[in-house]
Amino acid sequence: MSTTILRTASRFIVPLGLLFAFFIYFKGHQTPGGGFVGGLVASVSLVVHRMAMGGKSLERMLPIRERTMIAIGLLCAVGTGTAALFFGLPFFTSNHGYLSDAFDNFEWATVMVFDLGVMLVVTGVVVGMIDALSIETEEPDKEGSSR
Repeated sequence: MSTTILRTASRFIVPLGLLFAFFIYFKGHQTPGGGFVGGLVASVSLVVHRMAMGGKSLERMLPIRERTMIAIGLLCAVGTGTAALFFGLPFFTSNHGYLSDAFDNFEWATVMVFDLGVMLVVTGVVVGMIDALSIETEEPDKEGSSR
């Protein structure tokens, strides 16, 4: 299914898509967006890369397997909720502040860790499902994934 046009275009689309996914993630703790939408955008970028370059290339591009990404995301999300309990606060109580020196008055919030977890889970699930479905439809002699 990969064509020269798709392979060439993916070299531009994938990095821009991942950059936009992180923009949505960072903007989302104050406005609509965040981990879920950022995870979907990142997933689309990674699926485009897989379509253009193949399953082996996706394996080389991702530093961890999809299952590990999902587990780390769940730990981030659940850990954010339980961290408040250690300070005697209700479950999922968020804290926030400002980083004025380093990032020109950047507002941080503990919900960003939760959103990162959601982003990792969504990305891991979508890329894992598409990769598994793609492996099933590929011919055995073509480049595939052994995940």
